[in-house]
Amino acid sequence: MVTKKAALAVGLGRVPNVLTAIFLLTFGINPAFADAVINGPSCVIDGNTVQIGSKLKDGKCWGGIDVRLHGSVAPGLKDTCTRRDGTKWACGKAAKDALSTMIKQYSISCFHIDGEFVDKTPVVTCISGRLDLALELVKRGMAKALHDQSKRYELEETDAKRAPRGIWK
Repeated sequence: MVTKKAALAVGLGRVPNVLTAIFLLTFGINPAFADAVINGPSCVIDGNTVQIGSKLKDGKCWGGIDVRLHGSVAPGLKDTCTRRDGTKWACGKAAKDALSTMIKQYSISCFHIDGEFVDKTPVVTCISGRLDLALELVKRGMAKALHDQSKRYELEETDAKRAPRGIWK
């Protein structure tokens, strides 16, 4: 467990600490109260899961810590979705690709708050550059907001449905 003082002292990649603090406080995330701050290079497993501190080896993520994004749920890696015109598409792979694109150029910082876990995997809020990754997936229509976990992304999900974008097309 990282102490409150240590959590504040952790550098957040290329994002200046002041901007990060403003971003986190805007979304109601106070890093001083995070149970742990995990940051470093990342490898995307699927649209819901990222491995931090890992490297890609033989097409797989190796040597990192798996984390699950808080507040959103993307289709599973092998899932398909049906468009309004009836055609099927690989929406699970598209969600993974969207997440990979978002974090490609930056290291990632994740905040494990309130000790929440899903199947022993920490549920975290992750930031890459200046993006809240779960929020961005919902905005792009590549994930649904988890209304039972958080009301944080409801408006963005409604907007993606109306557009229609991603899984809502």
